[in-house]
Amino acid sequence: MANRHGSYNEVLAEKFNDKEYAREFLLNLVNEEELSLEDAISEVIKAMSLTKFAKLSGQSISQTSDFISKRQRWSSDKLIKITKKVFDLQVKLTIESSDYKSKAS
Repeated sequence: MANRHGSYNEVLAEKFNDKEYAREFLLNLVNEEELSLEDAISEVIKAMSLTKFAKLSGQSISQTSDFISKRQRWSSDKLIKITKKVFDLQVKLTIESSDYKSKAS
């Protein structure tokens, strides 16, 4: 994320008090910006604040800081649990053949 003025960051962080806003922000990063779930959650943490995310997710501030600075990776299971707990979103994994074509009936 680009460097921004402090007051903008405060306004953005305040918007994350609304769970629906946080959910849509994460969904946009994954679906529209095509970030991985790991990278999207990292961006949400930066926008939300370490303290707020740590409190919502049940992770320590240290664990959260290590995650966004890439000193620690979270397992897929942990990312899925955090996504459910913080954003009330269910993660599904799908695999399709690269030559998959939808057929009209």
